[in-house]
Amino acid sequence: MESFAKKLPFSDLKLSPDGSKLAALVTVSRSGAILVLSVPELKQVGGVRLDGEQQFVRYSWASDTQLVAELGVREGPLAPIDSTGELVAVNADGSNLRYLLGQSGSSGKIGSRLGSKTRKRAFATVIDPLIDDPDHVIVATREINTGEYSKTVLSKLNLKTSRLEELATAPVAGQTRFLLDRDGQPRYVSVGVDSFAVRTWQRAPGQKEWQPLEKEGEFSKSLPLALAEDGKAVFLDSREFGTRSCLVRQALDTGERSKLACHPQVDLDHVMTSFKPHGEPIAAVFQAGKPETTLLATGHPDIQVLKLLKDAFPGKQVEIVSKTRDGVRLLVFTYDDRTIGDYYLFNTKTQGADFLVAVGDWLDPELMGERRPIAVKARDGSTVHGYLTLPPGSDGKNLPLVVNPHGGPFDTRDRWAFDSDPQMLATRGYAVLQVNFRGSEGYGFDFERQGRRAWGTTMIDDINDVTKWLIEKGHADAKRVCIFGASYGGFASLMSAVREPDLYRCVIAEAGIYDLKLWRSDVDFIETDSGKRYFDEGVAANEDEMRAQSPLTTIDRLKAPVLIIHGELDRRAPLTQAKALRRALDAKKHPYEWLVKSDERHGFFTEENVLIRDKAVLEFLGKHLASQP
Repeated sequence: MESFAKKLPFSDLKLSPDGSKLAALVTVSRSGAILVLSVPELKQVGGVRLDGEQQFVRYSWASDTQLVAELGVREGPLAPIDSTGELVAVNADGSNLRYLLGQSGSSGKIGSRLGSKTRKRAFATVIDPLIDDPDHVIVATREINTGEYSKTVLSKLNLKTSRLEELATAPVAGQTRFLLDRDGQPRYVSVGVDSFAVRTWQRAPGQKEWQPLEKEGEFSKSLPLALAEDGKAVFLDSREFGTRSCLVRQALDTGERSKLACHPQVDLDHVMTSFKPHGEPIAAVFQAGKPETTLLATGHPDIQVLKLLKDAFPGKQVEIVSKTRDGVRLLVFTYDDRTIGDYYLFNTKTQGADFLVAVGDWLDPELMGERRPIAVKARDGSTVHGYLTLPPGSDGKNLPLVVNPHGGPFDTRDRWAFDSDPQMLATRGYAVLQVNFRGSEGYGFDFERQGRRAWGTTMIDDINDVTKWLIEKGHADAKRVCIFGASYGGFASLMSAVREPDLYRCVIAEAGIYDLKLWRSDVDFIETDSGKRYFDEGVAANEDEMRAQSPLTTIDRLKAPVLIIHGELDRRAPLTQAKALRRALDAKKHPYEWLVKSDERHGFFTEENVLIRDKAVLEFLGKHLASQP
């Protein structure tokens, strides 16, 4: 059990531009840190740790000897790190940590080791680290003293003086993404104009005015990804040919567009680019079940190298996660459903791959379960995808089943990769079902849209339909099915058992939401205009919808006992949710168990608490999914 509770020691590995060093994000207690190692010896040569509970959201090598990083805070393991929009720089050896830009300035909020700079009431993020210019990076900033609707400004930031040289301003306010050419000039800008829609503009070299790609009132069907190395084309993530997005090439002189890679079931997941900075796409990756990498027929020489790597690791997904400025050395990451992943250093000239380090090497892949992709027709005829993780050595028949809905629920999905909770349960003899229900990302615009304001209806129908299908096919024992999810998954677990009271023997709800009206009044993100829009457009638009889609409204239908897991400090799903559920269960004298930790937020963080949580989950499942309950 300790193996599954153990925290991963590092993430987000990146080679320095000259390939002499390797950096990684690490977490020490609840503080963020960057570790710098020599290559290939992997000896520590530097690093930096933040004070308190500050985290690094992301970082970049800004030269061979310097890193620039963005700071943030984390509500808990179930929530992403929220950026505070503050930038710091540090030498690779850990010296000269200095505050560059952001709202804290010299207040000392970040830590006494940071040198003071002029405070700027803005959120900032690095757009281009300019690895060949050690004194500058290109950043996007958004003023916060003018309200949430301020426009994003693209600027060149001096790493010594923190002076900003403005390059461009987005045409409208909203979450913004710029695409730059090789000369650092902005060519495209995409702006989120509401919670689920984007508009895009372009401008020619030497021009300052943005030209919209769409007609007034239309939203973007194409998002710019990269410019061709010869400067003659732009590559787009585009759904102009249907509701699912494809990789498309547009010639800049004629505007002619051509499809390079599409998939009949899913959106473009991501692209792999050629090996030099500002490279162009050489492969498209799709993921209906297992990842599928489509090599492009563009004739780029790096495509053959990528094919060589794919062939060298059969059964694994291969990703290029970092590269040197000359494109000779690549940091390659390989993974499958039973291993978290391995890093290799690959030399494109010698075509040799040297093993560097494994992630989670204390987990034996031979003891893990197979993660099998499935596709099922839901009650309305839509195809719903998911994964069934089987106990090691199982024949996949008549098994006790744990349904494990993902959180989010938007902009996320379950994937074919190692997943700790399903593997932990599978090694104890349970089959685990994960459903990419309506609203999950990656299955087309219509599929995602059908999940909006359907938290307690269509999404739940999909989960229950796939569960019933597994029972009908003989994979699961109809008398031994429980459901266990966290965050939105906690909501979905309780709601599924309320909607189908005879389907589930027990419910485990972790960091969940159970009363939408109460949640709207005290969730952390409701303090922002974008948070209010997200709730109204994605969750529920009025009190009637909130009531109709809240599990507590029809809690009297519930038959299954409940295990409630929550952190007292949770602001994303406040403890008021767990208390409201407890009051409702007490009122109907319904059986439940209670596991709340005073020092945890949205999800349990410490290894000690994770282990306590895992043991409680297994004990609860053991009570209710025994062969003779």
